Amino acid sequence: MWNRVGVCRYRCFLALPLPRSNRFSRRNLRLPKAAGFSAQEVQQMLDEEEAKGFRTEIPDGCNFVIVKMQPDLNWREIGDGLRMALMSGRNEILASTWRDNYQHYVDQAIKLIEAGKASDGHTLLQKTLVKWKGQAASRAACCIALRNLTDHAIARHHAAACWRITPIDIKELKGKPPKKQTKATLEDSELLYLINGIEQRNPRWANVIRLLTLYGLRPIELQHLVPKMEDNGTLGLWCSYEKNCGGALTDPRWLRPSFLQDTDGSPIQWNLIGALHAGLLELPLGNDGQPRVLNGHYIEKFLKRQIEWIELKAKCTERGEWLRPYSFRDSYSLRCHRQKIEVGAVADAMGHSLEVHARSYRWASTATTAAAFAEAIKAD
Repeated sequence: MWNRVGVCRYRCFLALPLPRSNRFSRRNLRLPKAAGFSAQEVQQMLDEEEAKGFRTEIPDGCNFVIVKMQPDLNWREIGDGLRMALMSGRNEILASTWRDNYQHYVDQAIKLIEAGKASDGHTLLQKTLVKWKGQAASRAACCIALRNLTDHAIARHHAAACWRITPIDIKELKGKPPKKQTKATLEDSELLYLINGIEQRNPRWANVIRLLTLYGLRPIELQHLVPKMEDNGTLGLWCSYEKNCGGALTDPRWLRPSFLQDTDGSPIQWNLIGALHAGLLELPLGNDGQPRVLNGHYIEKFLKRQIEWIELKAKCTERGEWLRPYSFRDSYSLRCHRQKIEVGAVADAMGHSLEVHARSYRWASTATTAAAFAEAIKAD
């Protein structure tokens, strides 16, 4: 039979009871060997306990069992350890990635553990997911975060195996996968509408949107732009950012412009490189008067307050598309393909592999597909 004293577990064999003072201590339990059980049965029961984190030893010739109790786990420390492992090792994620993809879920899980509401991985995942009911994308992220948390606890802090979250647990509890969203791309006229509207209120931020549009940048790459001379003697724009993709870094690269077209079909050429090289390109400043750190978080925060962006987002939603700061990059990709730039060159200019480009970026829209077929028919 099983009995529980505080956090300590012990097996009570009524045939050979020990005095209470000898039955358990802070870290060890002294338990009698069972006269009514065979050695094989006792060993099987102890093996089951060891799988739960209770390592046992049976000295030869003894009539008791010494059970080494699992030490208390400091889940706050485990959470911090996971954050450090992810940020300084493994994938070297950014602080913003930890904040957006891990922290909310880890904090909620630790609260549940500290409240005594979860004592194994399956229960922990089940109860943590309650907070994100009906939010498929968040539930999927929660499963990843908690699986990392419990794996780290087991591997680095000797947590019991019962904390492991298995693929079966995730499949059972995660729920339906999120509906795949079509990434929005903006037409040249829509991009110009946005930029011109922002220009009237905040020219510095208009320059940010011009850079994102013209070069298809990742938002974080705004911090890594260097004007310098290319081998052919022309002034170019170099991006020194190295993106971590599954432990491998992308190469720094030369950026290549894909110009928007005016209503008459002529390219709109902003001299961003020359202005940046001359120190004349005005970009947003922080409260301290110094250039603001630009990344996806701040860009999204700014755009959410712009009436033109709100209108475009509603328009994209109506046509079943997802508008976000990365849409400038998606629009760049589509524009390059519309301009018939070779796909390998597009992928190289965007700083990723051909495989990533084919899997993650749009090559065509309803409008470009219709135009391509119309052109083919005209050619016939």
